[in-house]
Amino acid sequence: MTSDIPIVIFHIGSQEYFKRCVKLNSERNYVYVIGDQSNKGLFADNPKVTHIDKSSLNEDEVKRMEDCFVNYSTNDRQHELNCFLRIFYLKQLMLLLKIDRIFHADSDCIVLDSVTSIFDQLPYAKVAYSVQKHCQEGNPHHMVGSVHSSLLSLDFCDAFIRLCFDVYDNKTKYHLIEPKVNWHRDDNRPGGICDMTLYYLVYSTGLVDVTDLNDLHKVDDIHSVFDHAVYNSYGHLGPCTYSASDEHGKKKLVKRDQFYYFETVDGEYIRALSIHFQGEWAKWILERLNNLDEVSL
Repeated sequence: MTSDIPIVIFHIGSQEYFKRCVKLNSERNYVYVIGDQSNKGLFADNPKVTHIDKSSLNEDEVKRMEDCFVNYSTNDRQHELNCFLRIFYLKQLMLLLKIDRIFHADSDCIVLDSVTSIFDQLPYAKVAYSVQKHCQEGNPHHMVGSVHSSLLSLDFCDAFIRLCFDVYDNKTKYHLIEPKVNWHRDDNRPGGICDMTLYYLVYSTGLVDVTDLNDLHKVDDIHSVFDHAVYNSYGHLGPCTYSASDEHGKKKLVKRDQFYYFETVDGEYIRALSIHFQGEWAKWILERLNNLDEVSL
């Protein structure tokens, strides 16, 4: 058996979907929230939630990244920087707690079971997150990895932080992002380089051995998957893996016994280990969930 793996959520603000996300995740897991004064007192009555102010986790690497960061994106600079910095904060939290791995969840993502129980059954997964490798086949500039639901280790954090400095500070690995920078700039395409680009590079360059959570994994002897996004049909078969329940592309989810399942386009049912409520309408759904047993799409 492994030691218990906590869920860690990094968030600035006190939106209702975030509060509901923390509450639901704490039903079957212990949760640490890395936040600030805007959400410090929100979970004082929940014994399974601890709030850590990000200012207490500031250290030299955070300051160095703030100083060298260049926003190669059409999105807001501070938003992009915060996405990078959460890995820096996760590293400091693990050092503070004297643990070597955590399960990171975005503030709109809920896990439907104990992450410790899940990964006890997946001993080969040391670092695990979503990699859209099938999309890469059609567009070499796609370069997307996502840690919205992810098993992360100290080794991963160190590798990611080194890569950040090699790209943004000493520029020794800027060449890894340069073609994508030029592609967005020259063709006036929205988006650009973000933390997801570097998660993909950690995977693709082999800095760390990454298990793709879009692939099927056996949990309780059932083919299971972590959700990439509830309004996105991407999965182990590629961009069109899952069936939709409405015209907007929301994935079909059904409950059988105590588990929830996504339905694939081939009619196969895959157990859902998490649901990522990415997007405005998905967050609206999340805000109205009372407990994990009421999940319904």
